[in-house]
Amino acid sequence: MTAILDTSEVQRNLARLDQSVLPLRIRKGLAAAGNRLLVDSMLQSPTVPIHRGGYGGRWERNSTTGYSTFTRETGSGRVAGELRASGALFVDGVKMRTTLHYGEMASGQYQPQAYGGQRIPVGSHEACVVFNAPYAAEQHEHWEHKTQPGAGTHYLAVKLYGNGLEYMAMIAEAVRL
Repeated sequence: MTAILDTSEVQRNLARLDQSVLPLRIRKGLAAAGNRLLVDSMLQSPTVPIHRGGYGGRWERNSTTGYSTFTRETGSGRVAGELRASGALFVDGVKMRTTLHYGEMASGQYQPQAYGGQRIPVGSHEACVVFNAPYAAEQHEHWEHKTQPGAGTHYLAVKLYGNGLEYMAMIAEAVRL
């Protein structure tokens, strides 16, 4: 007696899982984690700086309302908020989110229009959080003195090390079947 076990349907479903379902879920998890990193970089100390001294304006407390307001100085080519407004999240090379609305007074001139990173190998997935202003790396690493309270160097690294497990859990939750 011969028994035949037809596994073609199982193989089709496994192929569909591998080629369609899992990549979609991985991208969803990477988008959620990358979005959280962007938001954390704006709201958790040290934050992405809005500006340094001499960058086109100054903060003043309004004696009538009690609120702090930013007064833009004319004649300066530097605009407050361009660094914050230059943030973007790319998942597998596709732009998913920006920080344009966080850049007070910013024009968004440094907002990346396309993914500029390494080629993503087939079967791999990547979330890329970038701050594209020309001085982003220098601000991130070196300029110790910020004009905004709570802003500081290593505004991304602190979040990656401090919240890394939470970001990974977000990806794992999205992938879980």
